[in-house]
Parts: sequence; structure tokens; C-alpha cells
Amino acid sequence: MIRVPASKLEAGMVLAAPVAHPTVAHHVLLRADYRMEANTIQQLNRLTIEAVWIRHPGFDFLDDKISAEIPRTRIKLYESVKRSFTGIANKTSGAFDLIEYKTVIGNMIMSLIANKKNAVWAERLTKDDSDLFSHCSNVAYLSLVIGMQIKDYIVSQRKFVNHVDRTNLTNLGIGAMLHDLGKLGLDPQWHDIHFFDKDADTEDYRSHAERGYRAVSDGVEATARNILRHHHQRFDGNGFPKLKPLFEGHTMKAMEGTNIHIFSRIVAVANAMDGLMSVYQKRGLPIVAALAAIQQPSFDGMFDPVVLDAALRVIPPFPLGAQVELSDGRAAVVTALNESSPCQPKVQLLHSSSPEKDEDYEQLDLSLPRAPSIGKVGDQVVESEVF
Repeated sequence: MIRVPASKLEAGMVLAAPVAHPTVAHHVLLRADYRMEANTIQQLNRLTIEAVWIRHPGFDFLDDKISAEIPRTRIKLYESVKRSFTGIANKTSGAFDLIEYKTVIGNMIMSLIANKKNAVWAERLTKDDSDLFSHCSNVAYLSLVIGMQIKDYIVSQRKFVNHVDRTNLTNLGIGAMLHDLGKLGLDPQWHDIHFFDKDADTEDYRSHAERGYRAVSDGVEATARNILRHHHQRFDGNGFPKLKPLFEGHTMKAMEGTNIHIFSRIVAVANAMDGLMSVYQKRGLPIVAALAAIQQPSFDGMFDPVVLDAALRVIPPFPLGAQVELSDGRAAVVTALNESSPCQPKVQLLHSSSPEKDEDYEQLDLSLPRAPSIGKVGDQVVESEVF
């Protein structure tokens, strides 16, 4: 099977895997083996379905590389965020449910552990850029994936915590899913504004970090609660909010470097990554463009370099099963990711019809000398974004 963007679907294509509703758990829109029809394709695009898996000769081996469990737990995470945020905004009794948060995040962690080989970012949960719920659930999921990649680093950064708690990522997930809670008290126009937008340079926007911190229950442990306050602290010390001086007459300044808790440093990167992917997705640009953007000089000094490096390894610029055009003009499908060189995955050439021999399904390792590079994703030229 191969991964086909919803915008590129054609009538007659046959689904290789079920299509789940993007934000409703256990709701299957279409079952495997369904033959696509024109009106169905239109409905999928209206629902902001990013891509679906389509049967194609020579790519059956990809079936075992795709996890169905991780998307299900991600949708449950989204539902929990939406239910909670809506209840808090409406001042509904019991809307803030720490037990539910721990259960949802715990299930997400277990799902990632059980599907470790598939625990990579494929796409944002939804393309609705104004959806604060999806942003927070995306950031929580991505934070956990990054955290699992750098567990040894996390342990080294939590020297004064007992060994069992050092490796527990539950509070990372809870803090990440609630990180923008403070935006609920602001005008809805701020919900889809990110820190790198020119409109974010205001006291109203910057206030959301402190507002969220004050809003959460004292029952939330400090390592989770402080994420709401410090996810905009920059590694170079130029973030916000500013800290109150210890002594009268001293200058207020932001936290910096490893004085920022490792969980807040992780969420800072995940928050920026999802925000950039949202913006670039809105422009019709592929993931690789967003990943290239966060490595530009304008972001220098913002992030813990260890965390940023991990994020660039777990978010594939070209997801598994994605169709690409090579620099020599040939069509191909990504068949294996390359963590050490993300923009040079393994691919298999894509034929419009089934070749006569199995050996005609030529596979290429793009990291080898003289191998072609990826030139296009869909209609977008990406050679300048390859890193």
C-alpha cells in the first residue's frame, strides 16, 4: 500500500486500510477494500483527512510498518482535551479531571512503547488551524515521542529526582496537553496565533502562559504545572514570562539554559514544531518545509539543541509511504526512514502498472553516494528545503 494525499485521490482507487474519523474515536468512515467514488473523495477533503492508504502492486510489505493503535490513542487524547477545555471555558463543574488526564496520557505512553518501531510523527491530527484542541493534543503527542527518544538525557537533567520518577513521562504529557490552557481566557483570535507570528508580540498574547499556570488545580504536580508557565522560555534567556527579581532593584529576566525544566524545554520545541507545520500546511507546503524553517537563523538560540535534534529525528520530512518525485524525474514511494539523515530515506520506484518481474521494483537508498535526491512532493519543489 502507498500513502495518497486526499487531494490526489481518484475514483476507482481501493483502500488498503480503514479511514478513521480524524477527531472521533472508534468512528470508522470507510473500511479497507472500499473502492473510492468521486463524492466520497469530496467528503474526505471536507473532513480535512490528510491522506489515506491505497492498495498498489509491489508495496504490500509496508502493511506491517503501520500502527493502527497510535492513531486511536491520539484521537482519545484529542477528545479529552476538547471535552476538558470546553468545560473549563463554560465553567462546568468537574471539567478539570486530573485522573482522566493521567489515564489518557498513560494509555498514550503504553501505545508508544508497544509500537516503538512505529512511534514517529506522520501528520498533524487535523488541518483545522483555528482548533486549539488539536494543537494541544498534537503537542502532547509530539512531546511524548520526543521524550521517549531522549530518555537518557531526561534522566541526566533530573539529577535530584529518584530514579523511578526520572523516567516517568506522565507529567510531560499532562503539561503538554494543557500548555495553552491560558488562551481560553483571551479573545478567540489568539487561539491560532503562535509565538513566531508578528501579532504575538503583545502583552495579551504573552499573558497566556501565566494565566494558564494560575488556572490549573494545585493538584497538578509542579513538573506538569510549570510547563504551562515556561513553555515559551528560550534556551538563550530571551523568552517569557520574566521572573520576579529576588532582591529589590534587580532586573527581571527570563529563565535560560538548563535552568528551564527539561519538560518545558521539550514542550517548547513541540509547540514550535506543530505551530510551524500548521502554518506551512495552510500554505499547502509539505512537512519538510516546516522542518527546514525551524533550522533557520531566526530560530537560533531558542531551543535546547539536544531536544531540537531529537525532534528533527522523530518527525520524518517524508513520511513512510509518501509519494515523491526524485531529482532525476522518477516517481517513488518512501519505504524506510533514515534517522541519521532524515531527508535521505529509502524509496522504491513507483510504476503506473505492475512490472513483469519482482526485481523491477527497484529500491534506492538515497543516502548512498551519487543517489538522486527528493525533488518534489506533490506539486511542490522541495530541493531547497532538504537538510
